[in-house]
Amino acid sequence: MRKEFEKRMRKLFRRICSLMLAAVLLATTVPVSFAADDGAAFQNGPYLLAPKTTSMVVVWESTQPVGATIAYGTDENNLCEPIAVASDPDAPDFKGAKMNLFHYKLEGLAPGTRYYYEVKLDGGESCKASFRTLSENPAEIRLISLSDSHIFATREELDAAVKEYDPDIILHCGDLVEGTGAQAEQFSFWFQGKVDNDFIHSYPVVYSSGNHDQGGIYFDTYVYSIQDEEYGAAVEGDSSFNYGGLHIITMNSNPWGLFQMNSEATGEQADAATLQTIDDAMAWLKSDLATDAATQADFRIIMMHHPVSDAYTRRYIPSVIEPGKVDLLLSGHTHTYAREVSTDPTVGAGTVYLTHQDARTYNKKGDFFYINYVPGSGVMSVKNYGAAAAGEQSTLANETLIATEKQQLAWSDISITPDSVLYNGDVTVTATVTNIGKGLAAAVIPVQDNGEARYLYEFADGIVTLDPGQSATLTGTLRMESLGTHTLTLADQTATVEVEYRPATFDYTNIRTKQGDGEVSDMDSNVLHIKADVVNIGNDAGTGTAEFKVNGVVKGSKEYSLESGESQTAEFAYIFDKAGEYEVTIGNAEPETIYVEGSIQGMPIVKDKSGNGNDGYIHGQPEFGTDDQGHQTLILDGKRDYIEIPDNGGYTPTDSMTGMVWANLPSAGTTKGGVSELTEQYVDLDGKGAIPDHNPLMVKGIGLGWGTPYMFRMAVRETGKVTYGVCLLDDNGEFSWNDGDDASAGIKKDQWVQYTSAFDFATGGDSYQNEIHSAHVDKPAFENVPIKTWDGEPMYIGLGFKNTIQTLRNRGMYHTMLPGAISQVRFYTSKLSEDEVTAVRENPTEAGASADSLKIWLDFESANIETTGTHTTEWVEATAAPTSLAYDASFAGKASITATVQTSDDGQTVKEEKEAALTSGKGTIDLTGMGQAKYVRVKTTFVSDLNSTESSVPVLNEYTLTAGTVKVWNTLTDWVKGTFEGAAGHQPSHVYRNYAKDFDDFGEVTVAAVADDTPAAPMDTTAPDTADTVSFTDLTGHWAADAAAYVTEKGLFQGTDPGLFSPDEGMSRGMFVTVLGRLAGIDPADYSAVSSFTDVDSSAYYSPYVNWAVENKLVTGADDTHFEPDAMLTREQAAVILHNYLTATGAQLTTDDSLPSFSDTDRISAYAKDAVRAIQTAGLMHGKENNCFDPTGTATRADVAVILQNLCQTLGV
Repeated sequence: MRKEFEKRMRKLFRRICSLMLAAVLLATTVPVSFAADDGAAFQNGPYLLAPKTTSMVVVWESTQPVGATIAYGTDENNLCEPIAVASDPDAPDFKGAKMNLFHYKLEGLAPGTRYYYEVKLDGGESCKASFRTLSENPAEIRLISLSDSHIFATREELDAAVKEYDPDIILHCGDLVEGTGAQAEQFSFWFQGKVDNDFIHSYPVVYSSGNHDQGGIYFDTYVYSIQDEEYGAAVEGDSSFNYGGLHIITMNSNPWGLFQMNSEATGEQADAATLQTIDDAMAWLKSDLATDAATQADFRIIMMHHPVSDAYTRRYIPSVIEPGKVDLLLSGHTHTYAREVSTDPTVGAGTVYLTHQDARTYNKKGDFFYINYVPGSGVMSVKNYGAAAAGEQSTLANETLIATEKQQLAWSDISITPDSVLYNGDVTVTATVTNIGKGLAAAVIPVQDNGEARYLYEFADGIVTLDPGQSATLTGTLRMESLGTHTLTLADQTATVEVEYRPATFDYTNIRTKQGDGEVSDMDSNVLHIKADVVNIGNDAGTGTAEFKVNGVVKGSKEYSLESGESQTAEFAYIFDKAGEYEVTIGNAEPETIYVEGSIQGMPIVKDKSGNGNDGYIHGQPEFGTDDQGHQTLILDGKRDYIEIPDNGGYTPTDSMTGMVWANLPSAGTTKGGVSELTEQYVDLDGKGAIPDHNPLMVKGIGLGWGTPYMFRMAVRETGKVTYGVCLLDDNGEFSWNDGDDASAGIKKDQWVQYTSAFDFATGGDSYQNEIHSAHVDKPAFENVPIKTWDGEPMYIGLGFKNTIQTLRNRGMYHTMLPGAISQVRFYTSKLSEDEVTAVRENPTEAGASADSLKIWLDFESANIETTGTHTTEWVEATAAPTSLAYDASFAGKASITATVQTSDDGQTVKEEKEAALTSGKGTIDLTGMGQAKYVRVKTTFVSDLNSTESSVPVLNEYTLTAGTVKVWNTLTDWVKGTFEGAAGHQPSHVYRNYAKDFDDFGEVTVAAVADDTPAAPMDTTAPDTADTVSFTDLTGHWAADAAAYVTEKGLFQGTDPGLFSPDEGMSRGMFVTVLGRLAGIDPADYSAVSSFTDVDSSAYYSPYVNWAVENKLVTGADDTHFEPDAMLTREQAAVILHNYLTATGAQLTTDDSLPSFSDTDRISAYAKDAVRAIQTAGLMHGKENNCFDPTGTATRADVAVILQNLCQTLGV
């Protein structure tokens, strides 16, 4: 109790001291203006850099080129004589004028002492403030850290926290600006004092640079030029210092996290200088961590912008800092709080990685960290505080304790089972893991296996961290990879496990897929290449069958012979004949989902009024509206609507460009400054968090950021500010900027605004929103660097891609869209001046003075909209006169589709044609009466209905043309063999998807794709022909060839197509009862009544057999009204139906009850267990590899052929 009382009193005393200090600061830090209104003022600062025990650097910036003085001392009423300070002669220019920057190093100071100072601008403002030098041996260390302050809406919250906790140092992990480091004025978000007694004047800050801070020289000017010199940086931004038992390292992560990423994300290579900087940085970091200053410190802290979740940080940093015994890495960048530990179980929470949420806007998940350490205590506390909104109290979101003694764990309730497994089998270990230490620990289950340490570390939910005193009951598995007796020991418990002989058994992992036959996967292709790794996990060499499955149905198989432990690659290729979503796999590997594109549709065109032919395609089904001048507009829904302007080479800029979009963005349904709430919200795919903002007004390229993935962009951020950019061929080539912090800059909801962005190399970038000049950025710091034009990539209005660039998919991982109305779009290959922008706004129906560089000009008056287009298929051979055209289509309103079937004898000249209008849904056009010709094709006319109430775009999913032979057009591959003209095309579905990962690294293709001509559910539609033995071309060498020939000769089976048996196709329920009915010799006429099942057509070949099977209790329906005749049969279902058949027919079979049960009996459904055992002991069904029955596996045509052969031979029929 006494200790707790003393703890509370110390805390109360510190708060009293903090309040007293706040009062002192309030009296001494208020900037006071003694000048006239037009006198010099502080643009930034004064602010404090490079804190030490005996020195501090004071920095400030004036709005005017005037002189300045500084006075300081330990007595606020008795400062030294003012010292004249000249402006920095090396200060850079901004907006055509030299920046008025000053800095002065106060030296020879006493450690742990408060100093007062006053900075005066000649004829202008003055600022009084104070600071405390670092103590040589502090009794307590207090730090505040934060990241991503950007517009710094949380300034008041942080200011209050600073005055409460009175930190010795503030650590900032980067991103001081909202736009780019080329916008010098945006550094005032952070450096300019904005509240009374602003903390920026009195508390020193140590910085790391963020990606937004790059793009210009100004971060170096404000920070690194001084911080690096004071701390002796050998590599820009990389330095360290010690304070009271802490070794603090600050690193610039941009060389890998930004520059190298920029290059590699878009398929380039980082330049040699960047790679050398990274090498130098890693070498310096290793050497720094080996110094006495680092090794003898109580804790080592490193700060940088890019977190360990960043692929490039993970590539370089853990392998250096974990062996270097770094205790804590602080970072930001993702705007998502995260706590991670090492992926190495021997390190665990020895290195803790904490990522800040952000200080940009309020968030109860965290706005800043308060770090506290009492030297000698052995424990450092990191408390994460956040507030839900402005004016609300900061509350504790979470706390992480880091101790000098790492990974203090205890284990109880231990279970190690079973006591015997097959070779390469798994032993399951369960234990309750408790953190008995003072700091965070990662849960590890360390098992000694015959004296060798093995670790269970990544569990069902990943790596589990435990706060002090916390427990978790966890389960993991150990694969036993050697025969014999294993003694497994965990804590004080020991178990003996016998690892027994396993016959050859094949295991499949690591599915890789690729669509198309090119080097890179083609999302528009219906060709699939698929691979998996197959390994023999048994003790003996053996041969196994790899099965390729689509939606659980076997589509191909291959045999592989492998030695014990040997691995090979199983590879298949397949051609889909239907569009859709499919799950594909090989063997027991985890399936992967692929999508096959299909359907064509009307696609309205908006004509380019510039005369350059850069027409735009209207995607989705937007409605028309009217703007404030009575012009017709296009209303984008933010979900499916956008405009695509293909790149025909007619709007490629050389050294300048201007983009304009007139838009009215809605307020209804929004609570934030932007419009992202009106779009589809993201599912977080990579654990980094994602906001569906950067809603694109205009973008050309494959992404909106994360590298240099665009030529030009204008996009709305969540805050309502617009971000602009141009990308150059350089690894730091994203030249971007944002609207300024002035309240007048940013989108104006429910108003028509001409959003404009203009760029050239001579004057930089400018942006305008109607009459508001919303931002300016000086010319880029690149000379003779070409614009990255992204040739061939379209320009989009209302659609873009963001976050990590997936180089093989050629897009960002998330799609983002724009909700709102658009009345006009323009793009120039010159930079328009402000006057020219105004002239265009005032005369929107005129080309304007820069008409020669106007390359795209779209408006949405009806006269400029084309709604009719056609698609014409290729000519196909006809073996008879056309008889029918079946279709599947969808449309409404005044939209329409008209089909014209044309014949020809030479494949060029139309001989005859017949036209018919389609109706929405499925239907068939009767072509009876058309004459015989050698070729036939279909020409389709689409008419889209864009209107102001409910637009409709006609969609055609499939044609099936019968002209002797049957031709189907379904997949996009089918349709693109023909030609499009006018307002018709294909809507790619993949633009609306988000992808967690890029295409697989497939490697070399060794198997060619062959068309699959068999239907998904093979139909045995004709009566069996027993006169001749049928020869099937797909049974050569097949294990079931004899059985297939046997059942075919008996008339139980037929082929699926001429010459094909399709042995590896799944057996449907309808087909199975049909072959059993044929075996029973029933007369189908006796069971020809209309089925009670709505999905059993009376004309279907299986209809009478379904009636027979249900009547004789062989099988029941899926429910009262559905039989599901096309559903694939599982092996256990086949056993049950076959057992019911034997019971119904009274067949007597000899059984062998000595046969061992199937090794996976526990996986057989309860209702099927008896039937499976009966069928097994009767010798009708056998196990697969390792005596595995595989109850839920698909029963193939080959499987059933063998079963029926066994049954017939057993019964002697």
